[in-house]
Amino acid sequence: MKGVSDFLSANRVAGRYLMTIAQSMGGFGVVTFIAWFQVYYSAGLSPWWWQQFQIPVSVIILLTGWIYYRFRETRAMTMAQFLEMRYSRRLRIFAGILCWTSGVINFGIFPAVAARFFIYFCGLPDHFHATLPNFDITFPFCHLQSYSLPSIALVMLIDLGLALSFVNMGGQISVMITEVVQGMFCSFAFVIVSAVVLIKIHWGQMVTALEMAPANASMLNPFHTSGVGDYNIYYYLVGLFGAFYSYMSWQGSQGFYSCARNPHEQKMGGIISVWRSVPHGLMTALIALAGISVLRLPQFSHEASLVAAALDRIPNESIQSQMRIPIALSMFLPTAVKGLLATVFLFYSFTCHDTYMHSWGSIFVQDIYMPIRNKAIDPEHHIKLLRWSIMGVAVFAFIFSLVYVPTEDILFFFAITGTIWSGGSGAVIIGGLYWKRGTTAAAYGSLITGALFGGGGLILTKMYRMHHGHDIQVILHHGKGFTLNNQYIFFIAMITALLVYITVSLITSRGKKPYNLERMLHRGKYSVATDHVKEQVTRSRWAQIVGITKEFSKSDKILAVALLVWNGAWFVWFVVFSIINLLYPVSDSIWADYHLIHTIIIPAALSLPITIWFTVGGIHDIRHLFKALATAVRDPSDDGRFHGYKDDESPEECLIADSQEEAVLVVHDSDETRTN
Repeated sequence: MKGVSDFLSANRVAGRYLMTIAQSMGGFGVVTFIAWFQVYYSAGLSPWWWQQFQIPVSVIILLTGWIYYRFRETRAMTMAQFLEMRYSRRLRIFAGILCWTSGVINFGIFPAVAARFFIYFCGLPDHFHATLPNFDITFPFCHLQSYSLPSIALVMLIDLGLALSFVNMGGQISVMITEVVQGMFCSFAFVIVSAVVLIKIHWGQMVTALEMAPANASMLNPFHTSGVGDYNIYYYLVGLFGAFYSYMSWQGSQGFYSCARNPHEQKMGGIISVWRSVPHGLMTALIALAGISVLRLPQFSHEASLVAAALDRIPNESIQSQMRIPIALSMFLPTAVKGLLATVFLFYSFTCHDTYMHSWGSIFVQDIYMPIRNKAIDPEHHIKLLRWSIMGVAVFAFIFSLVYVPTEDILFFFAITGTIWSGGSGAVIIGGLYWKRGTTAAAYGSLITGALFGGGGLILTKMYRMHHGHDIQVILHHGKGFTLNNQYIFFIAMITALLVYITVSLITSRGKKPYNLERMLHRGKYSVATDHVKEQVTRSRWAQIVGITKEFSKSDKILAVALLVWNGAWFVWFVVFSIINLLYPVSDSIWADYHLIHTIIIPAALSLPITIWFTVGGIHDIRHLFKALATAVRDPSDDGRFHGYKDDESPEECLIADSQEEAVLVVHDSDETRTN
């Protein structure tokens, strides 16, 4: 790590396997595991049927490079830097403040959830006693005194300390290297843990436990879930729209959005990520179902009583909901496997934390402090600022985790805190990358709309729950109602912000010259040769339509076609079987057979080959990364600042040289260009 671009984006030389493995570790922490445990315990396997609504959208996103391909073409290091390129510096600062605020609040619960997992899964005491010196001014020397300290504070200090040590070594470089090595280890651990769980609790027992659900809240049959209040079909329909609208707007792992060696490699990383998730999804499902079985089946009554006793010692219902499955797992797993699973969760914990701390710490410096300062900083001082900012994020998360009292499921906390930024930023990003008539005024309007819905929704739902003890109930005109949870607030925010962006853009862009997207995306006469791979021969028009462009090699085409076939087959099955079930309802036993094939048999058959494949690819990419960094020529001006455009020059020519004390910038502000 020799410069700012190394610290922020690994000098843009990362390969597809390195990015995919590392990002899957950094973007999926212990808090995400616990969140999905809550979903499984509340709704079983039924919600995953409706999640298949998202298959066409995910395929379109991955193959066409929706958002992420064009973002990589801008060569921006952060999303707000792109917003300065497209809109104005003031908008970059405003967006940076909004994004950073939303992100650090969202991240605030991560350390606490992870710490509680280790405390309850490993059977640690709630408090520990420490003998510390106590200095008394009335006595000539100190004496020792025993203190009772909460275990959660000590575990968080260790966890965050590990994360800080890795991220501050070399920024995005050390983050990716540590995460890819741990990710390769975890993939083999997934296979081992999954096999042991299936030996200890067979599929028939899991089905029996799931069949104990109420009639209208089936955990097997997705068509018998009218009694499921939260994780139902409407939850996933909102998620379907959100996946397309707000794709890549969340910046929790923003270092990975700009670190690929070229846009095509970024696209291929997304395509192969589908396979990387197979062993991970298998283990997550199995340990969640095993936990449910331990809690419900009579043969595990002794273990269930121990779980109930442990939960009774937790005064907060939301924390009880989070820890129910982890405590159940601790009661039946063999010691060695329990230790292996604890190691997996430890890796996921601090790799997720170092990724998020790197992102939010970098965003504060790059998108708030630097644009306000408006002067170049020498690289050494710049990196020190980034490290101090990252440490500040860790301190905030530690304090927030100690004082925040959870009152809802984790995914709903994510939805409302994420709405502050993602509710409005989706329209701004899509409009900025794909629409020449999008304006700065429209971007402000969209971001403010999303922030008002996110912040207002957070306050409203908290106050309502404090006074009424449950979520907001909305009664419709026909007498029936629904729960207005945070997911619905997120949907309303997205729709409103999108309408605001379109309307304001149409009004304020009249009579103005359309924005030059070719220049921003480095296309045509503005192209940068190193950002594109050698074009291959592609004769098929259909291939180009689905996103298989001339940049795809033969092996790339095989991977893309495999993605199409795999997802296409599951989606056709989803449509056909849904129609059959509507016309001729099938029994729960048939649904159990479907889940066995979809959730267990096929992933189990694929997990080991996929693990070996990605391990080989990850080792190859690590070697390539070190070779590329050893010979790379660093550009001190490549520090995340926007140097401005000159319409009559190529990007290479329009980068204006600047010293550490004086900088001449051409600032694109609103819809006018002025020299500052």
